[in-house]
Amino acid sequence: MECKTPEVIRLTKELVEIESTNIGTFEGEISVFVEKWIKKQTEIEARREEFLPGRFNVIAVLKGEQTHPNLVYIAHMDTVPAGNGWNGNPFKATMVNNRMYGRGTCDMKAGLAAAMIAFRDTVLYCKEHNIVPKYDFVFVASGDEEDVMRGADSIVKQGIATKESWVLDTEPTGALVDPRSDFPKGGYITMAHKGKTWFEITIRGRSAHGSMPYNGADAIIAMSEVVLEIRNALRQYSPDPVLGMPTACFGMIEGGYNINVVADECKVKIDMRLAPPLTNEDSIQLVKEAIERGVGRVPGTEGDYSVLAQRPYVEQNNESYLLKMLQESIKDTTGEYAEVVPFTGYTDSGVIDGSTGCANGMSYGARGANYHQANEYVQCDSVVENLCVIKKLAKKILL
Repeated sequence: MECKTPEVIRLTKELVEIESTNIGTFEGEISVFVEKWIKKQTEIEARREEFLPGRFNVIAVLKGEQTHPNLVYIAHMDTVPAGNGWNGNPFKATMVNNRMYGRGTCDMKAGLAAAMIAFRDTVLYCKEHNIVPKYDFVFVASGDEEDVMRGADSIVKQGIATKESWVLDTEPTGALVDPRSDFPKGGYITMAHKGKTWFEITIRGRSAHGSMPYNGADAIIAMSEVVLEIRNALRQYSPDPVLGMPTACFGMIEGGYNINVVADECKVKIDMRLAPPLTNEDSIQLVKEAIERGVGRVPGTEGDYSVLAQRPYVEQNNESYLLKMLQESIKDTTGEYAEVVPFTGYTDSGVIDGSTGCANGMSYGARGANYHQANEYVQCDSVVENLCVIKKLAKKILL
């Protein structure tokens, strides 16, 4: 099970040059590539699953003595759109010294390539040595991670990943922490995730001539009261030792239709990120109360809300078996253990952990920068290192 340095870089390049943007081209073409590659390389039947029209996961299973617990490697195929400001073609992977530039190099086609090869090499090792692994080994190339994460939801709904599963995604954990000169040799593992509740709040008032605002009920003023109520309510929480403070991003707002007319409607969309003890249910109650207090200070207005998306926070489990085995694999490869750090966003492993309560979901991947920005790149030596680690991890758990 030796690492094949050139192969993982070549495969990353091939994957980058198949556009799979979300929103954009999505996973159609790349899912066909991944399915064919797995079938050809392993002779295991890979399944291309359409979880929504035109949206795909690819799933392959190396059968073990036990179906559950199982080891799940999950890596998403979709990327964010290219955007502007690139020095070259974002879908033509470009090598500069130790870096590969291109959309998705870091987030996360390098991680996808590593997971594909680690799965392939484990299958071939078992065949060569006539070994049946102790547990099922599941490879998932997922879709929709860069949006609502419905690919990971589908894996949970089908019972492929359960409360008993050990779930590793190969997200670029070396890019999730601000780059620094003393980057730890073992890199980073992310396990705890902030939760989220996304809201749309609508405030309705009554229009009037702009020179006589007292004849109307200003929805924008009422919304400003609601926004301040939410912000001040979140400030009352003490920081969690791992995940810190809950936060809110008031990302989109619109209201009114002319400068000289009192606004009769205002809408705001909020990305609220949750840390213990603020649960999704608590965040919804917080918003309800903020609306009541806010409109109460602006007579003639009323408001309501809708929840656009929600995920629970995931706490760090220092007793995790997968964490222990992953740390041993990292130490064997790099000479040092990784630092375990929280992630303010969400990944596929966080979706599975939060949905099933498995407490054994985490991320470990390559180092790079500029993900979700122009001139995204991955450091090639860290891709090779990541492949070595996750191959050793599979061997420790399965064989």
